[in-house]
Amino acid sequence: MHQKILLAILIGVMLLSGCTWFAAEGSTATALTDNSLEARIQRVERGLPKMTAIGPFKLGRTYSLMERMQDYQVPAVSIAVINNDEIEWARGYGVLEAGSDKPVSADTLFHAGSVAKTLSAAAVLTLVERGLLDLDEDVNDRLVTWQVPENEFTAQQKVTLRRLLSHSAGLQDGFTNRSSGDPEPTYIAPAGQAPTVTIPQLLDAAPGVDVDGPTLVSMIPGTEYRYANADYAILELLLVDVLQQPIPQFMAETVLNPLEMASSTFEQPLPEDLRARATTEHDLSGQPLEGKRHHFPLLAAGGLWTTPSDLARFALEIMLAYRGESDKLLSQDAAIEMLSPQIPIQGNPFYDANGLGFHLSTEGPDLIFLHTGATWGSSCVLFAYPDRGQGAVIMTNKASEQVEIRLEILLSIASEYGWPLGQ
Repeated sequence: MHQKILLAILIGVMLLSGCTWFAAEGSTATALTDNSLEARIQRVERGLPKMTAIGPFKLGRTYSLMERMQDYQVPAVSIAVINNDEIEWARGYGVLEAGSDKPVSADTLFHAGSVAKTLSAAAVLTLVERGLLDLDEDVNDRLVTWQVPENEFTAQQKVTLRRLLSHSAGLQDGFTNRSSGDPEPTYIAPAGQAPTVTIPQLLDAAPGVDVDGPTLVSMIPGTEYRYANADYAILELLLVDVLQQPIPQFMAETVLNPLEMASSTFEQPLPEDLRARATTEHDLSGQPLEGKRHHFPLLAAGGLWTTPSDLARFALEIMLAYRGESDKLLSQDAAIEMLSPQIPIQGNPFYDANGLGFHLSTEGPDLIFLHTGATWGSSCVLFAYPDRGQGAVIMTNKASEQVEIRLEILLSIASEYGWPLGQ
């Protein structure tokens, strides 16, 4: 959760400053007025502000993407930019693995981390539309594999699907609050292997399972926002219990195939054809993870491997459905519900509410939906303006720093494309 708060603070500072980035040193007036696509891309690539953990960034000085990748020791970055309701461009930068000379491309797969939750939420809403699930019924009425422990808090309000999707179920678990600076849990499996620890074992903190304690309801459901991976772990169990179908198959049939996300999968281990295009993950020091890439037992919460272009296709579909211009995935009513505030988020200078799967910024002139993802070897951000038809997806193959390159890239894109974020 700390990455999301950092995103809010850093961009909130920029919002309060009311600034637009200056051009990179050495640029000319001609370059600034050249509106060709290649010129725009080059300005994004050269327009990154330098952020630090100990003070504000310096206005008027920008840096190249490659400079910032070198400073952060990030082997690879991949970007997709949405403009005018289409993927305007997508590019990969750097190498598949530190020390190698194999370049990434726009078709290279990265680990999306918690951005997977947004796809899982959309898939669940298709079942709600079909009448197979109810957003507001007690999930224990449908769960078979595992039950939410009842206590004094659930006696007042129940854990519902709506509350799981919006992180307002009041859950506390033993596997959310660890960060990329902590040792990796032992239940993570390396490339070529699937995790053997089950979700019920994680939730119950079974003997020998590397979690910090059992999952329980520690506040009245529906009263407060609290980010917990357990929300989507329970969601995954609910889906399997109701559908009697593996999550990778359900997600492929419901989201990935209809949206032609051919470079995306929830399967673990990765299928060989996609594994051949997948990047190696790297730890905070920039070293390749042992086993190249790691898989988690929590598929709905963080099991997606994909490309920025595929995630941009998903974001575009949510935008179009929200405006009533497409129903490949969700109806307009369902998309509006997904992007409507479900629970307020207090004290955050950037997003002020959580929807069904997305963080939302609703107080400015333009609605924003977004989500970040961070693992012990990757980081990702999806950011979009549904009414503007604009947005971006940024993915890296390195664990996130205290101050992160994906945020600097996002600000460079915002400045180039005139988003309210960058003005």
